[in-house]
Amino acid sequence: MRRGPGRHRLHDAWWTLILFAVIGVAVLVTAVSFTGSLRSTVPVTLTADRSGLVMDSGAKVMMRGVQVGRVAQIGRIERAQNGASLRLEIDPDQIRYIPANVEAQISATTAFGAKFVDLVMPQNPSRARLSAGAVLHSKNVSTEINTVFENVVDLLNMIDPLKLNAVLTAVADAVRGQGERIGQATTDLNEVLEALNARGDTIGGNWRSLKNFTDTYDAAAQDILTILNAASTTSATVVNHSTQLDALLLNAIGLSNAGTNLLGSSRDNLVGAADILAPTTSLLFKYNPEYTCFLQGAKWYLDNGGYAAWGGADGRTLQLDVALLFGNDPYVYPDNLPVVAAKGGPGGRPGCGPLPDATHNFPVRQLVTNTGWGTGLDIRPNPGIGHPCWANYFPVTRAVPEPPSIRQCIPGPAIGPNPAAGEQP
Repeated sequence: MRRGPGRHRLHDAWWTLILFAVIGVAVLVTAVSFTGSLRSTVPVTLTADRSGLVMDSGAKVMMRGVQVGRVAQIGRIERAQNGASLRLEIDPDQIRYIPANVEAQISATTAFGAKFVDLVMPQNPSRARLSAGAVLHSKNVSTEINTVFENVVDLLNMIDPLKLNAVLTAVADAVRGQGERIGQATTDLNEVLEALNARGDTIGGNWRSLKNFTDTYDAAAQDILTILNAASTTSATVVNHSTQLDALLLNAIGLSNAGTNLLGSSRDNLVGAADILAPTTSLLFKYNPEYTCFLQGAKWYLDNGGYAAWGGADGRTLQLDVALLFGNDPYVYPDNLPVVAAKGGPGGRPGCGPLPDATHNFPVRQLVTNTGWGTGLDIRPNPGIGHPCWANYFPVTRAVPEPPSIRQCIPGPAIGPNPAAGEQP
């Protein structure tokens, strides 16, 4: 068939070129559509301590299991040794669901899987939405098995196999045949942990109390530092006078040795003296309630005329009540041995009577005292001549002492009334 006049036909080479051009445009449009270069996105920056070994450009940005964007670029933070900066591209139609205070973390689908950015909804989401240019910080980056293996390999490379074998052999020898004891120890440990677990609230309260204790010391920290600073001055003084301190210690040692020599020879006597003092101290202890009221009564006496009676009122006068009295018979042994058989206060117990205020001594209470001078009279109730009426004690002062000269003027005791039947004159 022949071409008619005015009709033109393209050469076959042009058809081939057009076919390749159409194929190229289709591939380009497909690639651009796949990479998302033609769609508008909201740029957001995510910073992290590290991005991870399996984090690549194009990784997904997920929120609640839905993809809301992708990782466009991974870079390094300036002035940071290990920090990483990820440029995220968020879909504009998803930005309205993401609050401005959203949290982010880098996670992985599996232990060996690729990582992705997971946006986490905060507990109190903000009303404001995430905007372009916002900077987020990753809370954590999940641990990678690759990193764990690498650290384990580095650790194993640092261990000498021979030494490791020796250690394991020693451990095996130590635990061989000790299974029962190890089991019992494990059981005991379990009981201890159960007891501690039951007291968990108490332990928690103790820790809280310890916090209050530390807070108290924290408030007093400045005062403690001041005391320590003053102690440094004291220590410097001790160092500067170390020679005198040494001499003092040597003298103290010498004094202790001398005291040991002195008291060592008398230790039996000291023990005996302590034993002898036992009755006296027991008596003092028995009457100890009276000491206080006696001293208070003496104070009351001084405040109520006692100073005037003894010349202490003005420091130069003394009040005395002086009279001439007939003499009493002198002390005669054994007739006038004192009788001390008073029973004290009510019920026979030591008592203070009206003390410390002596004005309350009237009316006089009836007391059974049973005291006196044996068979003699305390005060002779009638006038008479005391016996003996002559006493010369000068002979005892001679070169050769002689006994004193004591004579009676008339026979018998002092004249007095006729005693009643059964009484002493």
